Amino acid sequence: MRARSILAVLLLGFTLACGGGSGSGGSTPTGNLTLRFGTDSFPGYDQAVVSVEKVEASTNGSTWMALGNVQASYDLMTLQNGHSAVMLSTIAVPPATYTQFRITWATQNYANPINLAAYVVPTGASKGQPLSMPTTTVLPGSVTVTSGGSTTAQLMFSGQQAIQQRAGTPPYTFQATGQAYDLAQAASITGKLTDGTTPLVGAEVYAETVDGLQVATLQRRAFTDATGSYLLECLPAGPSTAYFVVSQPASTLSAYAAEASSPISVTAAATATANLAFSGAQQPGALTLTINPPSLATAATWGELRQNLSAGPGLLENLIVRSQSAVTGTAQDQVYFTGLAPSFYGVTSERSTAGATPVTQVYGSPVQVSSGAIATASLSYP
Repeated sequence: MRARSILAVLLLGFTLACGGGSGSGGSTPTGNLTLRFGTDSFPGYDQAVVSVEKVEASTNGSTWMALGNVQASYDLMTLQNGHSAVMLSTIAVPPATYTQFRITWATQNYANPINLAAYVVPTGASKGQPLSMPTTTVLPGSVTVTSGGSTTAQLMFSGQQAIQQRAGTPPYTFQATGQAYDLAQAASITGKLTDGTTPLVGAEVYAETVDGLQVATLQRRAFTDATGSYLLECLPAGPSTAYFVVSQPASTLSAYAAEASSPISVTAAATATANLAFSGAQQPGALTLTINPPSLATAATWGELRQNLSAGPGLLENLIVRSQSAVTGTAQDQVYFTGLAPSFYGVTSERSTAGATPVTQVYGSPVQVSSGAIATASLSYP
């Protein structure tokens, strides 16, 4: 009996000396990653439902790691203005900087199995229409997960070219591009739109940057809520980055002249405030923009209206006051802008292939819009 006890002690000592036992051995280090899903605003729809099967991540764009099965359906109209949804929570992943995230879109609706996996309900329509989806969408970004750390990232889709309406079948296609943001490194701007003490509800608000030629590029967009408040989130930050906040509130019966904030400098993880005050609502006009030739099935086209707005002492900037996806017909694309305050507007069109940054931009001459009238403008791509 004594011999057996001595042997057991010797074996235990050998095991510990060799690094055995449950308390040692060096497990692979991991960090925690939480993924959120959000989108910019885009006009023209009451609902835009998409379904997600799974999400993968990559550090190099060629080797992909499964993050998890999402198996959920989302209405993009509810994921705007700071209302993003958690896709995957506290996933254990190897420490690394992930530079691409790949969404696989589902072929079934997880919220209601009798509904289509993807569909849209145009504003004021009584029923939905099928939305054609790609198999996958890749979003670039830079999200770092450290050993033992916790990182929250947001997969954010742009509203510039989110949905393209087309002649024929399918009538709507999902064309959105997007990016992944580490929320600990992203800035945001919040504020309210008012006419006196009355909040302006459902107004689209833009965050824009301006280059050295004084040409604006739209970076983020959101609709104001029932209190007139907005949140422009996931804004790339930097020591020399400045944003202008721009809006032109309108309804079917009235419209305000566009207003812009002074340039707002943002730093990582900071939230700035920009309130815009409006007065003197006017009878609105409209503008029909025709774009030739029509978009190909793999392309997206949208129109923009620009104005020189006072944006600080002595500054005039060529800022975007309206941005809207085109409707692709058999002979041409068209963008119909309603609720425009009477004024002159610069006209721009941008066109890109699906999943790519804009590759072609065309400018037109300023067009005057009058109360109760429909102005016209035409642009052509080479």
